[in-house]
Amino acid sequence: MPGIKKFIVPCNFNGQNSPFAIYIGEPKPENHPIQHQDNWLAKERGGNIPEKIKDSLSKLYALAQKNGICFADLCVYALTVATHKNNKDSSDNQ
Repeated sequence: MPGIKKFIVPCNFNGQNSPFAIYIGEPKPENHPIQHQDNWLAKERGGNIPEKIKDSLSKLYALAQKNGICFADLCVYALTVATHKNNKDSSDNQ
């Protein structure tokens, strides 16, 4: 179901990483998917969302637009696949 999804991501606050909630929905096509949250975090809390996360979200957003699918749902799917892969890789190394 399309909507807004909450994700907890590690953000940098003056050299320290701390978990921070971001919300993914359907952004305007001309904006980065988390542009407003990123700006707010920097201005109000002095934090930064890592470039790697922003780049990944940009790629997922382009893919969602290209295929006509819900961006938030694609993010959930991508995170699920990445988590499963990381868990499998960890168990293979033991």
